[in-house]
Amino acid sequence: METCARILEVLAVNKTPNGAEIGPRRVRLLLAATLLICFMLLGTDLVSASESVSPTSITYPTVTVGLSAAHVIYVTNTGTKQITGTNLTVTPFPTFYLSDGVFPNTADPNQTLNFSIRFLPTAAGSYSGQVQLFFSDGTNVIVPLSGIAVTTTAVSTLSPSSLTFANQPLGTMSSSQTVTITNTGAAPFRVEAVRTFPPFLVPAFNRFVTVNPGKSFKVQVSMFGTTVGSATGTLTIYYDVLPPNGVTLTGTVTSSGSLATTIFPTLPASTQDAAYSATLTAAGGTAPYSWSLVQGSSLPSDLLSLSSNGVISGSIDTNVSAGNYSLVAQVTDSSSPPNVVNQTYTLPVDTPTGANCNDISFNDPVAGTPLVPITDLGTGDYEGVQGGLYPGGTNVRPAAHDQYGVNLANSIQPLDIDGNPSPTGKYVLLSIGQSDNEISFAQFVANTMADPSTAPNLLVVDGGQGRAAAELLSDPNNGHWNVIINSLLPAAGVSANQVVAVWLMAIDSPPSGTFSSSTAHLQGELETIAQILLQKFPNILLTYVSSRYYAGYSNGIRNTDPEPYSYEQAFAVKNMIADQLNGDPSLNFNPSLGPVMAPWLSWGPYTWANGLLPRSDGLVWTCQDLRSDGIHPVLAGSEKESDLLMNFFRTDDTTVPWFLAPQ
Repeated sequence: METCARILEVLAVNKTPNGAEIGPRRVRLLLAATLLICFMLLGTDLVSASESVSPTSITYPTVTVGLSAAHVIYVTNTGTKQITGTNLTVTPFPTFYLSDGVFPNTADPNQTLNFSIRFLPTAAGSYSGQVQLFFSDGTNVIVPLSGIAVTTTAVSTLSPSSLTFANQPLGTMSSSQTVTITNTGAAPFRVEAVRTFPPFLVPAFNRFVTVNPGKSFKVQVSMFGTTVGSATGTLTIYYDVLPPNGVTLTGTVTSSGSLATTIFPTLPASTQDAAYSATLTAAGGTAPYSWSLVQGSSLPSDLLSLSSNGVISGSIDTNVSAGNYSLVAQVTDSSSPPNVVNQTYTLPVDTPTGANCNDISFNDPVAGTPLVPITDLGTGDYEGVQGGLYPGGTNVRPAAHDQYGVNLANSIQPLDIDGNPSPTGKYVLLSIGQSDNEISFAQFVANTMADPSTAPNLLVVDGGQGRAAAELLSDPNNGHWNVIINSLLPAAGVSANQVVAVWLMAIDSPPSGTFSSSTAHLQGELETIAQILLQKFPNILLTYVSSRYYAGYSNGIRNTDPEPYSYEQAFAVKNMIADQLNGDPSLNFNPSLGPVMAPWLSWGPYTWANGLLPRSDGLVWTCQDLRSDGIHPVLAGSEKESDLLMNFFRTDDTTVPWFLAPQ
């Protein structure tokens, strides 16, 4: 291609490379011969490869210093041959930087590549820059960038910085506690959202509230006791001109042994014209329990019913309006005389998402019974493979492995940009994986930054990227690694030398083959990634690995990662960790046992639940948690996974020493 183009360039100026003129007849003959040869050798390559870049320029909305804005560039192959983007540069860095998308990358005809460019100003003023995209056909495209940054004198102060709900009886709602948001600055700000996650709750917040200087706004927070034991959470406040801040939430739930309902009073969301299920639960008293609707109370759809064992099942009529519906259910135990408890529930009904909202659970393709989360499977098996997160069907980390992780956690200290200990330095928790990881971890980053209980030297960086599948990340030269090391980490003000811990959740599209062969394939890729982590991040100590959440809503919609493959990925994670526990030298983390080849490995939060069938801790995934593709989370889904992450990192004995601020 380049040779043909060069010959045509020579003919166009009617001169040889040394400047000698070419006669007109010779020009015509050479031109004809050149075109004939090029078209014979290259087919239509001369005219078929083309790139459409949109937009041709980007102007960001005005950004307050401390916040950022992102804009996506779309590169579409409008030709008939594959195109390859060979490089991308963004200047000035890190005011503008690549936050998602990778070069080199290829696009087939009609395929579009996406690149997210983020504007992150550090001072007020007008900024300009550019993105330059280079392609293998010699084309390069420049997309100008511009943005304005302003500062604000608004200051949000929260009081108190933490709330504790102590000794909350099981199945009851606490009295509310107040968080006061005060503007202690000189300019107004607007409260745009107030969020928390069960078992904590706040009243519905569906309006913006402007808080002027010297004024306050109060938020009421409550807790419903669903599970005996401790609970953690964060109340996160979002603003128009300020970064989010928040309040640490903790609570303990106790049981007197008397009958109590144990499901959160806001039921899982339902979808118009789709199947639905919700399981009401109780504890205490004398089992078994019997459920019924209180006289005068009804379900929002005639196609729904409540069974005596507490299961609301059926579907939502198409003519049921979207909204929140109230019902009162009664549970009766088997004591004599029986104990009776009435509980009011809210059942949200939402509009269709475009995903397969009828796949509210998924069955074992062999046994025909509902898939069981491996944390509940225990010593039982799936296709002959034992459940549990760790060997022996247990969900408890082996004691010796746990103690080694605790020792590593206690050794973590702030590092400077070169990886040397420094009291003013940072240490980084980095996420690695594909786009659904990226979306949920972005919410986790916001919640971590807002929560005052997190360590001051900790920096959490979202390294997830679109299409960063395990098969790509298992190549140390893949461009996704370059984006993490040369763009995402430096934009956050840190380097690869400061990464001490990673949350890894990387998957593949389902390969053809059996459960055992596909699991072994992913396991091999994950083990290679573990080795690469040590190569890329020389001071990494700890890596926490998770499998994907429920993907049944994507079945028949987008079969990138359908069930049961999403469920089966957990066995690849389990087997990788088991290899390290069993002393596989290629995953050795202990220098006393030989060359260190990988960081210490452990399960992070296990996030899979079988759709609307609650697992033992009550976790479910609704169709409304995910986008129309049934894969990527919306806010409700990303908040759910963020909460699972937050609970894990705030309570695990190998994370508490470095994730939480010293007490």
